[in-house]
Amino acid sequence: MPNQQLAKLNDHGQRFWLDSLSRDMLDNGQLAARIREQGLSGITSNPAIFAKAMADSPAYDERIAVAIETLAHDGSVAAEAVYERLATDDVRDACDLLLPIYEATDGLDGFVSLEVSPHLAYDPLATLHQARELWDRVGRPNLFIKVPGTPQGLHAVETLLVNGINVNITLLFGLDAYEETLQTYLRAMEQRLRDGKDLHSVASVASVFLSRIDTAVDRELRQRIDPQVDARIVAEAESLLGRTAVANAQLAYARYREVGESERWQRLAKAGARPQRLVWASTGSKDPSLSDTHYVESLILPETISTMPEATADAFDDHGWIEGPALGMVEAAELLERLQRRLEIDLDAITHQLVAEGVQKFIDPYDQLLQRLAERIECSQEHARAAPLVGEASRLRAAVLRMTSRAGSGHATSSLSCADLVAALFFHEMRWDPNAPGARDQDRFLLSKGHAAPILWAALSEAGAIETDPLTLRQLDSDLEGHPTPRNPWIPVATGSLGQGLAAVNGLALADRLDGIEARLFCLLGDGECSEGSVWEAAQFAADQKLERVVAIVDANGLEQSGPAPYGHETAVLAGRFRAFGWRTLEIDGHDFGAILPALKATREPGSTGGPTAIIARTLKGKGISFLEGAEGWHGKALDDDQLAQALAEINEPDVRLLVEPRRVRSPKPSPKPSPKSSPEPQHPPTAATPTQLASEPAQAASDLPLKVEYALGEEVATRAAFGTALQKLGSRFPDLVVLDGDVKNSTKTEQFAKTFPERFIEAQIAEQNMLGAALGLSASGKRPCVATFAAFLTRAHDFIRMAGHSQQPRMLICGSHAGISIGEDGPSQMGLEDIAMFRALNGTTVLYPADAVSAERLTEAGLEHEGIVYLRTTRGKTPVLYQSDERFEIGGSKTLAESTQDRLTLVAAGITVHTALEASARLREQGVCTRVIDAYSVKPLDVATLQRAAEETGTLLVIEDHHRDGGLGDAVAAQVGRLGRVFRLGISGEPRSGAPEELMERHRISGQQIEREALAVAA
Repeated sequence: MPNQQLAKLNDHGQRFWLDSLSRDMLDNGQLAARIREQGLSGITSNPAIFAKAMADSPAYDERIAVAIETLAHDGSVAAEAVYERLATDDVRDACDLLLPIYEATDGLDGFVSLEVSPHLAYDPLATLHQARELWDRVGRPNLFIKVPGTPQGLHAVETLLVNGINVNITLLFGLDAYEETLQTYLRAMEQRLRDGKDLHSVASVASVFLSRIDTAVDRELRQRIDPQVDARIVAEAESLLGRTAVANAQLAYARYREVGESERWQRLAKAGARPQRLVWASTGSKDPSLSDTHYVESLILPETISTMPEATADAFDDHGWIEGPALGMVEAAELLERLQRRLEIDLDAITHQLVAEGVQKFIDPYDQLLQRLAERIECSQEHARAAPLVGEASRLRAAVLRMTSRAGSGHATSSLSCADLVAALFFHEMRWDPNAPGARDQDRFLLSKGHAAPILWAALSEAGAIETDPLTLRQLDSDLEGHPTPRNPWIPVATGSLGQGLAAVNGLALADRLDGIEARLFCLLGDGECSEGSVWEAAQFAADQKLERVVAIVDANGLEQSGPAPYGHETAVLAGRFRAFGWRTLEIDGHDFGAILPALKATREPGSTGGPTAIIARTLKGKGISFLEGAEGWHGKALDDDQLAQALAEINEPDVRLLVEPRRVRSPKPSPKPSPKSSPEPQHPPTAATPTQLASEPAQAASDLPLKVEYALGEEVATRAAFGTALQKLGSRFPDLVVLDGDVKNSTKTEQFAKTFPERFIEAQIAEQNMLGAALGLSASGKRPCVATFAAFLTRAHDFIRMAGHSQQPRMLICGSHAGISIGEDGPSQMGLEDIAMFRALNGTTVLYPADAVSAERLTEAGLEHEGIVYLRTTRGKTPVLYQSDERFEIGGSKTLAESTQDRLTLVAAGITVHTALEASARLREQGVCTRVIDAYSVKPLDVATLQRAAEETGTLLVIEDHHRDGGLGDAVAAQVGRLGRVFRLGISGEPRSGAPEELMERHRISGQQIEREALAVAA
């Protein structure tokens, strides 16, 4: 059985108070029970206590909402104002519970303390102002305003007491500070007496702190306890451990009694003044070597108050002992004398330091509380703002179901899971104009999980951004396709092949940075989609580039097409991965607007990493429809009429839709245009593209004249080098030119551009998928991207190039260098042998393959001016210059390098094989076999007219290419002119291997000698 000792303290003249107050103990009856059963007669509070109580307790939710609503009329919802409302409400209710005690004791007991802001500890005027406000707001006579006992605080205390406001002076440690407190109280009472005011109605207590003193003193005592220290000093130090605070308190109590017997006090007492009782504060034991009731048991003294933490109170009630004081007054004085004289510990210095530390220990939790309250206020406000969004999300869900059911197909459940996210974006967070689909000075949205297109079409329709009837979804003549494409003006790039959206958004963000546009780019992905490696290429790139306005939102609905997503609803896995790449990461309930809106709001400012933000939203596939929520087997399936009716009956669809107020982002300010650099610099967001004047070509800058090319015939130059030279020159003409390279700039020769235009060069690293996706995003933003890497590596980004084709953006030049077996010793993994076939197979592409430096520069120029995707194939090794520097090269053209009326055969080649074809032609002429040679540098489109004429005039065409025989130039020529003559092909077959270029070309029958041999056989 518990001893129930708390109730017995009154018998010994001591009052029991608690040092904590919370809404929970008020609401659950715990406080009333302590008053009734344990003799509780007062409560103190402080910012640290309120921080624990208010930070996350749901007991304050409704009160926070009321406070916000009330304060909104005053035009303020600051966290500090809400804190004061909550604190004064709690204190007022506690005062009411203790008011009967206050009245029964004629105002001697039954008090509740409320502290002023700890930031005011050294500002007496501000303390006075806030104390009066709190006193008036609580409006109860049994209130103590709690003020720190700093010299500045005591100035305020004296005025407050003179004005009849009860004060609890706190943070008292040293005897000198307590003496000042006593004198302050006496002066105030004397002033009231002189003013003819009532003394009996004013109360004050002085709170002396205990355990913190021992913690500080014992720290110094233990510095003197060491085997190398004199044994007498060690023994002295050990004997004083854990005893200073009680001795200090005993002496304070002795001074209290001494003043109480003085003539000065007796005069005030006769006039009705109450004694300023001592409160023992900080009574919880912090030293494990002391009992948990040590400070309570040691200071059970008449006319004092022991204020305890709940744990200490319960411990004392259970097993505490009520005995006489642990120390007598003489012994206490001797103990402090030993401490200071024998061990040279300056107690005054320690207690002064404890005051400063005590103030800070209240400031820190106070500030943390205000921060947490600010978050809770924001959350509450977001809940209020979310009410109409809930209705809008319901309208979107209903529209999705109607659209997909009418179409008889479509991904309804994948759309329902993200309806709340989309509603929050389009109807609350995004700054956009429904009347301006092409504008870039607005936040933009890209649906990477493109199968959820119905939710996007529904949102655009609801916002009035499109006129197309949503019920035409998936119809042939509708721009509302099954997956988003730029047929609809709001779609910057085609999506739906999963794992591509984030890379494209990276490109949009790069373009915005170059142009100084401060818009956010939102990309909605699926959780299953995050299994694609391209997502993590894009994640790494966004973080490395510090694309702080990129926001990835993962709709983590836990289901893929055929089963559960890899991690279900364990959002921490994806969050951890994004975080590991350097992203700020937020995990939220994707159906709780109180969580969605603050997360979206957080993206308005960059996080601590200075990079992008990922919001991982837990959702349910099919959300809102009971028989679809979290159910497998519904991916891509539409509801029949009966199911649709059942589903719509479950949706609370409001009649009125939300209006979108057109908003734009801040327009960029013009700034001085930088000059070209001699070496790369860190990427910074310039406000405009950089025009440049090259030292070697001063007249070329900002000129529309053809590129000035200077090479000598026969000069040995690699076409990859000429490509790099052309880029450097063309950077002046095309201020929208942005070059991306996959960590091979010293091989592709884009390093020349990087040195001259560092702000427009992007090192995309070894991540070709993201590189092509980012280039697409740049193109969609009106830039002129040029991508360069080895031709072989472009194959891993084929799907991105394919989707770029579907996106039908204005321009993109892709350069694949080191093509074919002619690269030599690096071996087959580095040999681009499929690239021409890959690009030829795509709709709307152009394929160019220069044979020398002149054609390489001219075709680079032409490729950058041409619309659509242009593929430029360059060669690793040096080749002789074939053309005069002023030679022109047009897309769709060719060059006939050898021709006569006696030609019996036409050799058709491109790139490196033009040179071996010319070598073979010269040998054939020596043998009387006249042979025409055509440089088919434009592989797609072909110069069909020239090739057809050659077929008609020579009867036979032999196509030679450093590419697989299938799908390359040979197939292209055969498809166009095969009906007019015989077409034979020499290309790469079999598995290549490492070796010298000449050896490999001989082995694979594209050397001059092998061409000669094949030509003789064909001609025969």
